[in-house]
Amino acid sequence: MENWRWGRCESALRDYNDIDTYIKKIEEEIRVPYHEPDLNADIKGTRTDSDMMFDTMWTIQTHDAINQLRRKKQVITELLNECDDDTEIIIRELYLKKWPRFTLNGLVDQQIISCGRNKAIKLRRKFFEELDRELEIKTKVKL
Repeated sequence: MENWRWGRCESALRDYNDIDTYIKKIEEEIRVPYHEPDLNADIKGTRTDSDMMFDTMWTIQTHDAINQLRRKKQVITELLNECDDDTEIIIRELYLKKWPRFTLNGLVDQQIISCGRNKAIKLRRKFFEELDRELEIKTKVKL
């Protein structure tokens, strides 16, 4: 696997717990945009938009960054549900925890996972390859 693909998978896993926060932040920026105060607004008159709420909701539903974050979270959740226990422990301990306590070797040495070091590396690599493939597919397909 190429280094940039590996890095993309690691980044996606490390951001997994914060994805909802990122989505809320982007939605808040869309709902409450910053407008410069217009000193001459009373002279020109004001234009009102009766469908402002609809436009805001449409923008949130079609926003590319929000949809990409949602797809990324969905892909990771599905893969974690499908994988075996050892793979899930490896991924959760090494990438999803804010402060991981173990390395891959530590998981094997402490017998937290029921396989050897080489098998653990293969499980992690297999998970990353599947994640990379799913992220590639999901970014090409638009909703």
